[in-house]
Amino acid sequence: MIDPFDITKFDRTDAELEEFFLFCGCVAGKTATTQARLLDTMLAGVFGSSPFDKIRRLIRNDTLMEALKLSRLGQYGRLYNYMSDAVKLDLRNCNVSDLERVRGCGPKTARMFLMHSRPKQRLAAIDTHVLKYLASENVKVPKATPPAGPSYRRLEEDFLRLADEANMDIADYDLMIWKRYANGGRDE
Repeated sequence: MIDPFDITKFDRTDAELEEFFLFCGCVAGKTATTQARLLDTMLAGVFGSSPFDKIRRLIRNDTLMEALKLSRLGQYGRLYNYMSDAVKLDLRNCNVSDLERVRGCGPKTARMFLMHSRPKQRLAAIDTHVLKYLASENVKVPKATPPAGPSYRRLEEDFLRLADEANMDIADYDLMIWKRYANGGRDE
């Protein structure tokens, strides 16, 4: 099961990488610890050699939507599309653009996956926690996470600058902020 308080891992097996990408999609707008548990339970109930193999089996059997609803992960339509597209990815070699072509995967999710699964990524997953942090650092922020584009890129550059000033690895900096702002470090 994914531990939301320890998500940075650069030596994941293929199966762990698949589970992490699924988690990145499930956690969008939801409570990280709950979503990790629900995803783990859903995958445990399906026969297969890896998380993507299990999702492929659900797709072949036309039971993915049923499994999602039984899991109580929420956002069923988006997660159905996300998981259906995800199983076609080469997670070892994909880039931000490849990930953003997955239905239901925006800039935040794509960057979260790459930042916490590959070393030395110059990316930032701009979420509500990062926006709160940037505001506390006197960065002008919008009320909600912006979509891909110039506004997102400006905030990403501000985040990267602050990480550099703190002399911290970007993934560690991101996790530090998440722990600080996610309900006192207990949950997202």
